[in-house]
Amino acid sequence: MHPQTAPVTRTPIRVSAGARPHLLSTPSLATAPKAARDFVRAVLRRTPLAPLIDTAVLLTSEAVTSAHLRTPRSADILLRLLTAGHGLRISVHDKAPARIPRPAPAAGELDTDHGLLLTGRLADDWGMTPFEGLPRSTSLWFELHLKH
Repeated sequence: MHPQTAPVTRTPIRVSAGARPHLLSTPSLATAPKAARDFVRAVLRRTPLAPLIDTAVLLTSEAVTSAHLRTPRSADILLRLLTAGHGLRISVHDKAPARIPRPAPAAGELDTDHGLLLTGRLADDWGMTPFEGLPRSTSLWFELHLKH
C-alpha cells in the first residue's frame, strides 16, 4: 500500500519509538542480495515477526539488487532493519555519493522497476527519503505490519 493511502495509524517503527536496530553493511557485489536475504531471515526467524519473513526477504532482495545494479563495486550497501512489536522497517542505502544513471530502455521497452512495483503492492508503507550521509543519496525503505 502506498504511504498516502495507509488507513491505520500505528506507532512509527523508529529507534526513537523503541524499535530495535539491526545493521548490515555489504560490498556492492553480486553476492549482496543473498547476504541481505540471509541477514533478514536470521534476524526474524525466532521472533514474533516470523510470519513476515517471506515478504521481508523478497522485498529486501529486490531493493538490494536494485542498489547493487546502480552502484559501483567500490560502494557499500547498508541495510537497516528495525523491529518493533507490531512490525518492521527495512531501509536499503547504497553508499555511493551519486547514483549511476540507469541505462535508457531499448525501443519499445517499458522503463519499469519491478522491485518498486512489488514493494508498492506488498508493503504496508514505503518510500524513498534522503540519506543523512553523502550528498544526493537516498534510501529506499518499506514497512511490514503484523495483521491482527
